[in-house]
Order: sequence, then C-alpha cells, then structure tokens
Amino acid sequence: MARKRQSYTYVYEETNHSGRGILAAVLGGVSLLVFVILVGICAMLEGSGGLWAGSIGFTAFVMAFYGMAAGLKSFHDQCKSYLFCKIGTLLCGFMVAVWFLIFCVGLAS
Repeated sequence: MARKRQSYTYVYEETNHSGRGILAAVLGGVSLLVFVILVGICAMLEGSGGLWAGSIGFTAFVMAFYGMAAGLKSFHDQCKSYLFCKIGTLLCGFMVAVWFLIFCVGLAS
C-alpha cells in the first residue's frame, strides 16, 4: 500500500515590534550610557563634578522614567514580538532605581 507523502512548507512571518517598546529600550540604553560616562568623568575629577553633573544625571533619570512608562504602555500595543518592550521596561526600571539611589545618597551627604 502506497503512503501519501507529506509536504512541509515553512512560513516566515515578519515580526512587528512596538514603537514604544523600541523607544523604551533606546532611552534605557542612553540612560545607562550617560551613567557610565558620568561615573568615569566624576571619578577622574575626584568627586568634584559640580552642578552640571547633577543636571545631566537628573535628565538621564527623567529619560529613564519616561522610558519605563512608555515600556509599560507598549504592552497594550498589538504586535507579535514583545522583546523590546520587556528589555526596555526592565532596563529603564533598573536605571530609575540606580538614579534614585544616587540622588538619595547625594541628599544624605
């Protein structure tokens, strides 16, 4: 008895990423980059960064906070891949915690 041969077809779907998720990932990456650069500069200046370092840090904090809010809102978008939503939200949430901790240490001293 002859068997019917099965044919396998592969379908590649284009994954759609959320625009707000990509924005959150970019803002988290920029905030992390600003943090690393400011730590290096303030270490070279031996802790005498001044007000300009604080203002740049506060701007990075606001960017991370907005990125976290955009990342959380991006989970409501109709897309097939939530990779950037997850990465952006976690990275921005981590950076908000880091910046908040640094500001609290600065206020305490």
